[in-house]
Amino acid sequence: MSSYNLIDEKWIPCVMPDGRTETFSLQDVLVRAHEIKEVLDSSPLVTVSLHRLLLAILHRNFGPSNFSRWQELWNKEKWDENTLESYFSIWRHRFYLFDDERPFYQCKEIDDAERHPIVHLALEFSTGNNATLFDHNNDDNAISVPPAIAAQYVITTQAFAIGFGKSNPFYFSDTPLIRGFTTLVLGNSLFETLALNLIAYNDERPFPRCGNDLPIWEQEKIPIPLKEGNQVKGYIDYLTWQSRRIHLFIDDQMNVINCQIQQNLKLSNQMHYDPFKSFRKDEKKGFLPININPERAAWRDSHVLFQTSDMNYKRPEIFNWLARIDDARQSVSIKADPNYKIIITGLATDKGKAASVVLWRHERLPLPLQYLQDENLLDALKKGLALAEDIGKFLGSGYIKIEISDKKGKTKTIDIPSPLRNLASELLPKDQNGKANPDDEKKFVNTLSPSHPYWAKLGISFNELLVELPKGKIDLQGDSIYGANRLQWWAKEVSDAAHKAFEEVTNSLDNTGRSLRAIAIARDNFDRELNKKINEFTEPYMKLLEKGGEKDE
Repeated sequence: MSSYNLIDEKWIPCVMPDGRTETFSLQDVLVRAHEIKEVLDSSPLVTVSLHRLLLAILHRNFGPSNFSRWQELWNKEKWDENTLESYFSIWRHRFYLFDDERPFYQCKEIDDAERHPIVHLALEFSTGNNATLFDHNNDDNAISVPPAIAAQYVITTQAFAIGFGKSNPFYFSDTPLIRGFTTLVLGNSLFETLALNLIAYNDERPFPRCGNDLPIWEQEKIPIPLKEGNQVKGYIDYLTWQSRRIHLFIDDQMNVINCQIQQNLKLSNQMHYDPFKSFRKDEKKGFLPININPERAAWRDSHVLFQTSDMNYKRPEIFNWLARIDDARQSVSIKADPNYKIIITGLATDKGKAASVVLWRHERLPLPLQYLQDENLLDALKKGLALAEDIGKFLGSGYIKIEISDKKGKTKTIDIPSPLRNLASELLPKDQNGKANPDDEKKFVNTLSPSHPYWAKLGISFNELLVELPKGKIDLQGDSIYGANRLQWWAKEVSDAAHKAFEEVTNSLDNTGRSLRAIAIARDNFDRELNKKINEFTEPYMKLLEKGGEKDE
């Protein structure tokens, strides 16, 4: 039954420049990419997966094999309609969602395989043992979905399904995007977004070719799943990697009601070529994708994400590509912006439980391209983030390192309890030695959760810092020092966020005389030490401003 062709049907959710939402067919979304603001679904997993599909089609039709060819594509400001129409006319028969022989991104019905509710393909939904993430559906509340939504589910499952669990022909394995977070660049239009992420693809980068590299719909011979792992033929094969055997079942109205899902192709250890991922170096295993940390937003580690000097980390290859684009912009070879945005998408799991998802994270950050090449600028950002982390620890339940000087002028570092830890010590029951239980102190402060309001407020301020920091610099004897004014502003934002977080958590305590006395002591300690830390940070920048003055670029 050849029906619902993705080339013609409207199923890709988009946002237009005026803010309207509209759905497009696969052909129209590319032909009209310059008229569309962005592809955007309520699920960030769908958003990322759709971009990968579109990039695979563009790579197959336009390359580019080198930067010069990319410049030609960029300067045209839209994708060639005739090229796309010709391509889709040739491969139209492979884009039917419910085809009897080769349903798109699926297989024929699997003999003796269990049928599941269609929401089994949506990782955001609660199915089986998974926790409820974005919605509140479960296996007892079976629903049907229209073909447009089912198509999104299938494409997303191939990229984001979690490994672990019994299947045929062997246990489920991880899909391409399930480990490590993915970074995509956002332009001012969908055309710009796709072009900026259309990294040059040749025999060496970003993915080595190991055969005839084709998207799955062009592959005549369907690969057989291998327990030891299948060889990726190249970058386009990787972008359309078929991690699962999936088959959809529809009702009389062509709504999808059930699905079958089993293990399909298993990735060999080649994910370190993914140009949209960050990596850390493991002494034994080599480069491994950096995972989302459930306890901290990605922006708090942006200095690591952007850097090039630390050989223990590898930034996304797409950033090296953007740096090259920025060089062309500065030499006036192309018209491009100095600033774009990035989206970061990934999951976090329980420690030791690879299949237990704690959360999915989707963050948007501004990205002045200057950070990708200017070590001085990156160092200024690193210092600003270090201050925020230092004050964050000061708000926590642990101990703070303080330098003190003795009568002879020698300094030493000692650990003192944070002000809130001292507060806990005052309020909790004491043992026979007059001391509170250290574990109880820690639990008490953690229950107050002072870090939550602190980091939430700073997250908003950080976006402004990221944009403004490159604009101001001091030139001293040939050296450029960035952000004296901006970092002083940031220090004030950090201080204000810390004060508000402290007041918020202490206001939640009772108003007994004992509590009020303990809070007053903690507040005095907090104010004194916080002001000391902020002044230590800002003093060098005040002196620099007196010497050179900061100039806006």
